[in-house]
Amino acid sequence: MAHYTDISRTAGTGLISVVRNMVEGIRLSFARQRAFTTTYNQLDALSDHELADIGLSRGDILDIARETAARI
Repeated sequence: MAHYTDISRTAGTGLISVVRNMVEGIRLSFARQRAFTTTYNQLDALSDHELADIGLSRGDILDIARETAARI
């Protein structure tokens, strides 16, 4: 008995899914980078005294920016 499979429909859908996932991954990367940069720059602009007032030091800035970006 012969079997028939419509590969045109599944191949197109697969390609669309791959492209959609790739675009979503790129969008997510840009959003994370933007969050990292914004957080880092805003905290870095504070004086040491202002950072101490909120319980941070200069050494904490990089970790906080990374954590913020990872939450996206």
